[in-house]
Amino acid sequence: MTPYRPASTDNIIPHLDNFMDKTSMIVVGSCVALLAANWWYTSTQTPPPATPAQQTEVATAVPAPETRTATTAATATTTPAAPVAETPATPVAQTIATLTSTDSTGKPVARYSIQDIGGSVKSVDMLGQAINSTKEELKGDVSINGNVPQGIGTLMFRLNNDAAPAFDQTTYNLIPELTNNKQVALIARMGDLMVRKIYSLEPVNKDNKTIEGNAYVLNLTIDVQNVGSVLLGASNWGLYAGGMSQINHSEGSVYTHYIMLENGDFEKENRGSFDPFFGAAKSRLYKTDCKKLEWVGTMNQYYSTVLMPDKSSGNNSFYAAPTRYNLPVTNEEVDGVEIAAGIPDFSLTPKTADMPGGVRTLSYRIFTGPKLNLMLEDMTHDIPKIEQIMDYGWLYLISYPMNWLINIFHSWFGNWGWAIVAMTFVVRLIIWPLYRKSYMSMKRMSLLQPMMKELKEKYPDDQQKVSMEMMRLYKEYGISPFGGCLPMFLQIPIFFAFFYVLQTAAELRGAPFLGWVTDLSQMDTVYTLPFTIMGWEPAINVLPFVMAGSMIAMMKMTPQAGDPTQQKIMRFMPVMFFLFCYTYPSALALYWTTTNIISIIQTLIIRRLPQPTLEKVAPKKRKQPKKGGFLDRMQRMMEEQQKALEEQKRQANMRNVTKK
Repeated sequence: MTPYRPASTDNIIPHLDNFMDKTSMIVVGSCVALLAANWWYTSTQTPPPATPAQQTEVATAVPAPETRTATTAATATTTPAAPVAETPATPVAQTIATLTSTDSTGKPVARYSIQDIGGSVKSVDMLGQAINSTKEELKGDVSINGNVPQGIGTLMFRLNNDAAPAFDQTTYNLIPELTNNKQVALIARMGDLMVRKIYSLEPVNKDNKTIEGNAYVLNLTIDVQNVGSVLLGASNWGLYAGGMSQINHSEGSVYTHYIMLENGDFEKENRGSFDPFFGAAKSRLYKTDCKKLEWVGTMNQYYSTVLMPDKSSGNNSFYAAPTRYNLPVTNEEVDGVEIAAGIPDFSLTPKTADMPGGVRTLSYRIFTGPKLNLMLEDMTHDIPKIEQIMDYGWLYLISYPMNWLINIFHSWFGNWGWAIVAMTFVVRLIIWPLYRKSYMSMKRMSLLQPMMKELKEKYPDDQQKVSMEMMRLYKEYGISPFGGCLPMFLQIPIFFAFFYVLQTAAELRGAPFLGWVTDLSQMDTVYTLPFTIMGWEPAINVLPFVMAGSMIAMMKMTPQAGDPTQQKIMRFMPVMFFLFCYTYPSALALYWTTTNIISIIQTLIIRRLPQPTLEKVAPKKRKQPKKGGFLDRMQRMMEEQQKALEEQKRQANMRNVTKK
């Protein structure tokens, strides 16, 4: 359903009648005569300020003299509305309406709780997506913005870098005839301003297309009307996009950022940007010189909120600040961030006997949901580059296909663990030719070991000479000294690409695999030791040990290269990957364990193939190092060093002869 928009500028005030019961109507009718008699007197006076229940410190918009015309100044008072002498106590917010969105199958996926204070979205519950904290053992639904004092969609005033802004604390009321199970309409009076907000669900089936991500999109239309007799101007306003922190203690706070799409580039910042290593710390950031700011938002490890104004509602400015929030159940304080989109400065003409007051309409799209790569890809038409919140970085070209494969296999097997196993099999199948070539290269290199041993015995005190002779052997027998390492180094970017997939893939939250692996997004802990080390609770995680063992077994089956440095690197690899995987999601260890097992199977297959022999390559057929390439530079450097050493020895011998 499309959001309600006013057909003219005089259709906001009539909705106030909805808040009058029959008794109130009788009283109003009795007072009409008295009001008519007093009309002339009141029309010549400055409109009285609104009551504290109707306004906040900023709700009384101050006239903008610079925007007044001579005609306006002659017909309206130039006295600003009286400021509030004392800020009223913040009222307790009440949920007055909810909207529940469904996916294409009719399954409820998100529930929006709309509160009266500020007429805003207090929280968005991800239905069926449990907090799933192993520490708190809490099984409730994830609630985005649920621990934040202000609601998404709250108006903000006096945005600046020097002091905290003011939030709209006005109490909004429902407009019954515009409220149903697809949209909620609210209205409130703030001094001489009448504000109406309409929240509406975005249809999943739209333009003959099914876009599942629309189930997490809320449309917001705000109409602001001047109902007073003074020209009103608004500047440094904003709309709150919400705050964000980690969902629970077991998920990383390092993933909490405020984000934006500026000039086509995705940008993110965490709390550290407010307290840089160099320079003074700051409590907030109000930036007004952005270039083509398309949307702003926040995100944590698995969820995000994005607020996108339409072209007339954004002004290339945003407000962001660090803050602290409390986790559910434990009430533990954690770091968080908040952000708001700036609203362009505007002025509203006063209401006269002949004309209603001016109206400013603002429109927004609000996405609040999980970071699901394929779902976000389908939403880029309406929210440009929203898939960038997956934050794959420069490994996007590898991470995206891996995520796509996992989703495809999950649709077949119904288990994310087996989907990871199948995806790993495909990756290993793709690099099979390279792995086979590498194995054969290492096998041939291992046949050179007797010759290398002879060189070391022949030149025991001249490592430079040994290296030169080894390079000569590599050239004579057509062996690349780095051929055996290439597959391992190739797998490292693939490994880290999958790591990026895991750190943001909401699909894996709470996803079990086999036996003790009950959550692929967490460590597969089977036992936590009853003591702490510098605040860390040691735990027994099984899969990293299986991974390290399978990696050692794979390396035992691999021919040992002749280069001692290369051998040391290969021996260190199991330790490095074990330490890296131990404190990360079990899905990462599952991926690398599967990689090792498949490598072992591939090695057994290669061993059944004809094995290489050690034969010299004819000089004409020898592959020369690429001019200017790494091997060419290394060879020339070693030759120059050898010549320099020989020259030093020659000069030393000449000096000795001269002395004699």
